[in-house]
Amino acid sequence: MHHFFIFIIFFPFLGFGQSSFRFLETTHHFGDLIENEKVSHTFRFINQGIDSARIISVKASCDCVLAIWNTVKIAPKTSDSITISFNTANRSGAFHKLIHVFDDQGTSTALYLKGYVINNSTNMISNFPAHYGNLFLTSKLLNMGSIWDHKTVEKEFKIFNNADIEMTFLMSSSNLPDFVKLRTIPDTLAPKSIGTLILNYDPVKRSDLGFLRDGLIINTTDVEMPFKRISVIATIEEYFDIASSNGVDSVNYPLLDLSDENIDFGKMYSDQPMLHKLNLYNRGTDLLNIRMIKSNCGCIEWDLKKKNIFGGDSTVLVIKLDPHNRKGRQFKNLTLFTNDPFNSTRVISLKAQIP
Repeated sequence: MHHFFIFIIFFPFLGFGQSSFRFLETTHHFGDLIENEKVSHTFRFINQGIDSARIISVKASCDCVLAIWNTVKIAPKTSDSITISFNTANRSGAFHKLIHVFDDQGTSTALYLKGYVINNSTNMISNFPAHYGNLFLTSKLLNMGSIWDHKTVEKEFKIFNNADIEMTFLMSSSNLPDFVKLRTIPDTLAPKSIGTLILNYDPVKRSDLGFLRDGLIINTTDVEMPFKRISVIATIEEYFDIASSNGVDSVNYPLLDLSDENIDFGKMYSDQPMLHKLNLYNRGTDLLNIRMIKSNCGCIEWDLKKKNIFGGDSTVLVIKLDPHNRKGRQFKNLTLFTNDPFNSTRVISLKAQIP
């Protein structure tokens, strides 16, 4: 097991090709942290290559990062992990750390750590710009980030009581969706003090995929604003336990291929909707299932000829863009959710020019 601090400022001479290591996630958001708080996250990966490979080094632009990984060779179709720790000492504000994981085949993978460090020595109110009466938060939204759909996720958010009297959170009389549970530490927040709001999010009960936003109404004893209307957002992705399929050739998995991912409708007029036919191919062996399709605009409609595509087969997705009541340059997207375990979420970009 390798274990040391990593840092490098500039490394243009190192390889950045496509690595045979496929990470199940490449970005982790720690959320709100207090200075000197110790945090870490484990990134899991699988060797999709045909040869054994190993991690030879991990490099970042900051000596605040510590990495732990196995130095042994990882056989094809087997999994392993790397644990990255972040030192919050002498840090303040938002952070976005880039870490490069290099293997012995001359390629690398980029990992990211994000979050926000609250410095106790600075002006406390400046750390909490989102105000709900006397309850101050670091952001207007409770952002759960990207989460898997198969298990409950818990995340902490730092809060500040700006009142001159204590504030109690009345969770039993708050209006929360059934997939959200809230608690605070402490239960009653002293005047001018920091606490922690702990949000438990159950994506199984939420039963949806993609970007989601839901409203919470939190009841408190804050005289200025007893009921706090705050939104929680999350991006839910389907989880595939590819690590348990060791020894199975990845070509057996369903593999979605698209004839186009960037569709330009060109110049179109507000009274003339346009259609585009997109071919969907299953380049794998197992059955490909289109779980669902979502768009970010009511101006987009679609017709999928079939949801299940056998290996080697294809289908057609007809996309309709309605320009009614729209003008200027349009940028929209359509998201496909499938059972392709290595790329289950595919975003199709749409653009048009409406005079």
